[in-house]
Amino acid sequence: MKISRMLVTAALPVVATAAVLTATPSAVAAPAACPNPAASDKDSGWGTTKDSTGGPIRVGPSTACATRFWPMIDDKLFYNCYVVNSSGQKWTHVRPDVPNSADKQGWVFSGHLDDGGATKRC
Repeated sequence: MKISRMLVTAALPVVATAAVLTATPSAVAAPAACPNPAASDKDSGWGTTKDSTGGPIRVGPSTACATRFWPMIDDKLFYNCYVVNSSGQKWTHVRPDVPNSADKQGWVFSGHLDDGGATKRC
C-alpha cells in the first residue's frame, strides 16, 4: 500500500503539467497590436518630461508598444506631430535632442510632457 501511494504522489505533478501543456491555444490571450501611424515634422515646438518618472518613447502610440528609449527629465524632446489613439489618448511623436537620436525617436503619451505635447496633427 505504501508503494502505490508513493507512485500516485509522484505521478500527480506529471499529470498536472500535462494538463497545462495541453490547454487550447484560444485560452492564451493574444498580444495587443501596436499601431504604427505615419508621423512627419509639422510642429516646431519642443518640451521635456514633466516629472522624475518621465515617460518612455515607444515605437507606436500605445502602452502596448515596445519602449524604444527612456529620456531623462531634462532631455529636450523636439515635437513632430500628434495623434489620438483608439483609447482617446493624445500621443506626441518626438525626437530627443541626444546623440543618435534617429534611433530613439518615437511616441510619448502627451500627459508625460511638460506642456501637453505637439499642437499639430500628423
